[in-house]
Amino acid sequence: MNNRLIRLLRSFPPGTPGKTRLGRFLMNRRPAGLPLSLHDNFGFRYEAPHASEPIALHLAIDQTYEPETLELILRHLRSGDVFVDVGANIGVFTLPGSRRVGPNGRVIAAEASKDIYAYLQRNVEANGANQVTVLNCAICNSTGSVPFYPAPKENFGMGSLGEQFGAKPVDVPARTLDKVLEEVAVEHVAVIKVDVEGFEVSVFRGAEKLLRGKEPPLVVFEFCDWAEARVPGGRIGDSQRLLLEYGYSIWRLADFLKGRAPIREPLTTGFAMLVACRA
Repeated sequence: MNNRLIRLLRSFPPGTPGKTRLGRFLMNRRPAGLPLSLHDNFGFRYEAPHASEPIALHLAIDQTYEPETLELILRHLRSGDVFVDVGANIGVFTLPGSRRVGPNGRVIAAEASKDIYAYLQRNVEANGANQVTVLNCAICNSTGSVPFYPAPKENFGMGSLGEQFGAKPVDVPARTLDKVLEEVAVEHVAVIKVDVEGFEVSVFRGAEKLLRGKEPPLVVFEFCDWAEARVPGGRIGDSQRLLLEYGYSIWRLADFLKGRAPIREPLTTGFAMLVACRA
């Protein structure tokens, strides 16, 4: 891998035409078996399982992942706040969030994959983020255990409760967010980020007490039509319908950042990062 070319790529803004393609080419030329250590633009260091997966790739060439999502999260966190990161993966939102809430705040980061959780735990420890509580469990609407389908290393951000990649399911612990918050004695959460590959509705069903409460958090979550289509007995758009039922309004991320109107009906096609706010 040509480190000089990678450094040159970082000088171009995220989204520059051709940047991601060239970055992927360079990262795929990286010798197999070498440890993968990456840094973001906050100075946090990360270990990651595979060089060309989007999270690792964009840390390498942009030193950030989903910058607009991260900007929104950090904008709505203050010192002393609580941030919940569901589907935390290797910690690219967890660690910047931990700095924003400071030593008197708290971050609760949950990752269902046992393998990816190990990276999350190491990254939190290596960066001295003592205000972060890491959980190896699926945050959903049940307790006990649920079948989880791991993703291959080159797609390490895509582990899911939905069948995929021909993977054999493994049982992982299941907990509701309401129960987790009760156990850690947290009553108020400022921001929740949820990215669980189509099963966001399960997270919201298990967080009804929090989301219907007097101090509702800002919710940042992913919508993906084909991922939601895998939820047994569900309909595409159910995560949005449930939040609307809880009294939230929902925006596309870009529209929220620009002060535009919320969506009128749940999205049912395509992909989008969404923001939900309850007045």
